[in-house]
Amino acid sequence: MPAADAGRPGWAFAGPAQRRLAVLAAVLALLATVITVNAARAHPERRVRTIVLPAPPAAVSVDASGCPVRADCRVAQRAIGLDDAFTRAFPSGEVLSVQATLDLRTSSSYRKSLVGLIEDGSTVSLVAQCVPGAPRPAGRLDRSSTAFTDLAGNSVIAYRQLSVLVPGRPGCGVALLMRTRGAAVRYEQAALRLAHDPAVQLPLP
Repeated sequence: MPAADAGRPGWAFAGPAQRRLAVLAAVLALLATVITVNAARAHPERRVRTIVLPAPPAAVSVDASGCPVRADCRVAQRAIGLDDAFTRAFPSGEVLSVQATLDLRTSSSYRKSLVGLIEDGSTVSLVAQCVPGAPRPAGRLDRSSTAFTDLAGNSVIAYRQLSVLVPGRPGCGVALLMRTRGAAVRYEQAALRLAHDPAVQLPLP
């Protein structure tokens, strides 16, 4: 493999094994943060139903970072366009993290992701993915809730979840998960605008 040139970031990964280890470490760190934050907010009597939002469809030809196994990629802590789209949808929100998986040679994006915080401790997670050669994913919209039983035996909604999958070009799509506190649904339209914002869809690499 040629030596890295002066313009190449020092954190570019030379091979798939190094890239997978780095991505796994980043994912584990993010999951640990999310679990810690949610645990701090948990009621001791709460009974939780876990809702998992799948990322846009990927094939076995991509690794955990969203990079095709035959490509050389780098993972960057930036994702141009996602933060602006989030701010348009949630002007008072805060971007907590962004990440992109880029082709090392062309800098084309295979995956971009964002985690944002909105009012009342509610969160929005967004993933845009393109898998060369994959079919166009099917769209979906799901609503669910997490409830607990209070001391009087009443079922109380602790969180609502909205999950959306918006198809783009063949092989491309955007997945969004919003988790709002209580029974509030006032952020739903903003979340749907974000998921359908053309700026968050990736062009096919």
